[in-house]
Amino acid sequence: MFRSRSSDLVDFAEPFVGTQAVAEDVLTSRALRSPLFTRLFRNVYVASTTEVTYSMRCRAAALLAPGDAVLSGCSAAAVRGLELVGSRDPVEFVVPEHLVFDRQAGLHIRRTSRTTIDSEPWDAIRLATPLRLALDALTNTKLHRSLARVVGYLDAFLHSGLVDLAELCDYLEPRRDNGIVRARKAIALADARSESIPESELRVWLTVAGLKPEVQVDVVAGDGEFLGRLDLAFPAQKLAVEYDGEWHLGGIQPRLDAQRRAAIESEGWRFVVVTKADLYGEPKRVVETVRAELSL
Repeated sequence: MFRSRSSDLVDFAEPFVGTQAVAEDVLTSRALRSPLFTRLFRNVYVASTTEVTYSMRCRAAALLAPGDAVLSGCSAAAVRGLELVGSRDPVEFVVPEHLVFDRQAGLHIRRTSRTTIDSEPWDAIRLATPLRLALDALTNTKLHRSLARVVGYLDAFLHSGLVDLAELCDYLEPRRDNGIVRARKAIALADARSESIPESELRVWLTVAGLKPEVQVDVVAGDGEFLGRLDLAFPAQKLAVEYDGEWHLGGIQPRLDAQRRAAIESEGWRFVVVTKADLYGEPKRVVETVRAELSL
């Protein structure tokens, strides 16, 4: 596990079990408790100089899990290269109901009565297949993720090619899991063209309110010049609805956004620009703003 008996931090750039490091005389208990190391979970550490990502926390959690535990949901997606959640979000497992796996802060353990969980070997545990991780991401209501958020995850699975929609529909068709009704609602609202989770969430809020924006609409000037692509739009009313995340606020991006929107507005379009504070603070007000603009 460790490359040397030295306490050189290069040996600890990956998560490790603290008691094992002490037992192998690689570290002392005192050193383990020092600022040189960051505790990720109970008895699992990493060098404090190492950036802690969500994928790293998944690898760390795997050190605690029994061999039949299956990393699933957004955690399995992260290991497969699609990191959609924050670095402090819970690491998600699904396990057979008889398996002993103690709960602790930072882990979310879901139990199933099914004898098999679609998965493959990964390190010393198991990793959910793409279809199984999608099932768990869509049906897990105990993480208190909104319908709009899980549609965002599904859009990302589809957009990246991790999951095929037709295959997922076939996979879910015979299932009767808790949360399967929400999963089917999410599938009905999914759109692989979406380019970000907030964009998906904004679209879902509008759609469930009875407004149905088109996705990724190209705007072309009368002379044929391409002016830009709109995240969400109502072409008949020439109304664009766009989400401006925090990256739109820095550097030259505000100027580029203003220039692009001015060119599109010159063709008779109007914009509703939605910020992070709008979308996550008052989404119903966003819907009513769009509705009002559509009635003009």
